[in-house]
Amino acid sequence: MKSAQLQCIQPIETSTEVRLRVTMIQRFMAEAAQGCLSRTELDHLRTVIRLTVEFSYYLEVACTHVSCTTYVSESIFSGIESYCTLTRAYSVLVGATESKIEWSAISSTLISGQFTSTFEAFDRDSSFESKCRLLLDLFKIQIIWAAMSYR
Repeated sequence: MKSAQLQCIQPIETSTEVRLRVTMIQRFMAEAAQGCLSRTELDHLRTVIRLTVEFSYYLEVACTHVSCTTYVSESIFSGIESYCTLTRAYSVLVGATESKIEWSAISSTLISGQFTSTFEAFDRDSSFESKCRLLLDLFKIQIIWAAMSYR
């Protein structure tokens, strides 16, 4: 079981493409947030970015191995404090907007497509405030996915 787990999970942790993408997004958003977020809030922002990019990669790979699903779910659960902290920090920013995603409107059958289309919008956006809103919405989708997938 250990070797099967490593085959599925290892690419997320070691993929150069994923690490570079995480670093690029973290750098852009942290620079844009300077003066708006505290050092601790910036750390939480980086965490939510990393988990979101890794989840995007997980959906692309489409691994259904139980170890991978558990690993990704537990990673998302570990980021909930960061999500909550970032949500509070974001809510007081000038230009902050409300979530476009209702907790009750996330469908288990549409979750992957909803995440993917929101992630594409996140990737294209260049304004910190709207990019942060999309990031929070993406993590909200991840929380729902993790809750539905957790064994």
